[in-house]
Amino acid sequence: MCNYLHEEVLKLLAQHGTSYAKPMNSQEIGEILKVTPSYIRSQLSQLVKIRQVGVRRGNGGGYYLMKKGLQNGTS
Repeated sequence: MCNYLHEEVLKLLAQHGTSYAKPMNSQEIGEILKVTPSYIRSQLSQLVKIRQVGVRRGNGGGYYLMKKGLQNGTS
């Protein structure tokens, strides 16, 4: 299910230290990866579905890397 763009986005979110409090929006991600924001959103919906990436909606929202420990119930 993961493709090259997914891998690049995951690396980018990790490098920028994203979190729920500090997400990265599709515009920022798209500018860095030279891809349109709408394509970023369509691709990241797959990562959100499998809970590798979280999404914060609304003003100041964006995408952030989910912590692996929280998915497994451990820290």
